[in-house]
Amino acid sequence: DWSSDVCSSDLGSKMLLLVMSTLALAVSNSQAAVWKVGNCPNISGIENFETSKYLGVWYEYANTFEVFQIGSKCVRATYTQDGDKVGVKNEQLNKWFGFYNSVEGSARPADPNNTSVAELKVSFDNIPFQTESVGKVAPNYVVVDTDYTSFAIVYSCSKVWRSSRESLWLLTREQKPAATLVEEAYSTMTQLGLPVGSLKTTNQDNCEALPSL
Repeated sequence: DWSSDVCSSDLGSKMLLLVMSTLALAVSNSQAAVWKVGNCPNISGIENFETSKYLGVWYEYANTFEVFQIGSKCVRATYTQDGDKVGVKNEQLNKWFGFYNSVEGSARPADPNNTSVAELKVSFDNIPFQTESVGKVAPNYVVVDTDYTSFAIVYSCSKVWRSSRESLWLLTREQKPAATLVEEAYSTMTQLGLPVGSLKTTNQDNCEALPSL
């Protein structure tokens, strides 16, 4: 009946808001995935990072578990030049209810005095607990390796008292990359000591509900 339709719509709207919020919070490090005792490892972003080559569409091949990953599939990120920052748009589908959602924000060098290193601060619009940062800050998006055309390995780590929490993403230009590319990327992550064992492959099947690029 009409009342049940209204309740269902209201529930769907609340769920959508929750998923969008947790997506942004996860990427901003408040919901990082892998906890361990001790400090963050000494993982740096690549030098001479060419932002213009990194722009465009990336698909999430795998990531460590995040709250926003519950029920999500077809995750992709689009990066665009936005003045002196990079525009960020994250998109996904819900595998249970089929709805589409997205969240937008921006990225800037974590250290304004060292813009050539691939260590960025990402923040999202209209998301609770996020404020515009200035000056040098801790990065929450570190590109540890990329060839710009096929893969990117993105890492984040934050210290929480005597523990640290890590997040890791493997992004690919192709929605379904070649197995050899994935094997090489996993080998690189293993050599760097990243939490490869906690990676979960993102479902990229039946993604027709994603808007056309």
